[in-house]
Amino acid sequence: MQTAGLIAQTSDDITFDDNAYKAGLMASPNGFGLFFRHSKPMSKGIFKVFDISLTGVRSVKEKSILNQRVGNTTPYVFGKINRLYALRPMMGVQKTLSERNSKNSVGINCFLNAGPTIGFLKPIFVDVLTIDPNVPNSYISVSKRYEPFAMDPITIDGYSSFDKGINETKLLVGASMKSGVDFNWGNYTSIFRSLEVGFMLDYFPSRPPVMYGIKNKVLYSSFYISFALGEYY
Repeated sequence: MQTAGLIAQTSDDITFDDNAYKAGLMASPNGFGLFFRHSKPMSKGIFKVFDISLTGVRSVKEKSILNQRVGNTTPYVFGKINRLYALRPMMGVQKTLSERNSKNSVGINCFLNAGPTIGFLKPIFVDVLTIDPNVPNSYISVSKRYEPFAMDPITIDGYSSFDKGINETKLLVGASMKSGVDFNWGNYTSIFRSLEVGFMLDYFPSRPPVMYGIKNKVLYSSFYISFALGEYY
């Protein structure tokens, strides 16, 4: 009976030298995003990593305003003419700092990933209050591409629906880097939960025109936190 118990316990153990994947949500000053990571062992405690994530990229110059002269308006960022999103397929290395040795312990990994960035530059459209040609002394909202210094701010009713301008989205090419620390825990099975804190850096040599009237940056950086579910297999 004792031997059978040892065999059963061993079969449920995690060696932490198996392949693993996890997927979850990221949160940063850039907003929320999604990511997926796959790790494959290369040697004891060292893993090869494939990581892909999708988040927005924001300028530190962004400031939301609200047209208070019109009721039921929504805030928008003054001077922001394009939204920038980054798709980051990256490769890297992960090192195990501490393994989970029981269901009450926490495993710790550190990692460094780098790779290309595919940027999506989507123009911003806003709803503008315009005189209704069919009804005297009445106004209607018309969706127009945002032009900060060609539009009267008191006529802007907020952002148009997200689908406006999708067909005018441009693709950009850049590079990205991500580094951080991962904390994982769970019952002594193949399923685990993960909390991660880290730093991201995006480089766009073309200086994407996110804000109007300023010299936009080539480097965008931010800290992030993520939560994910994963499995060893």
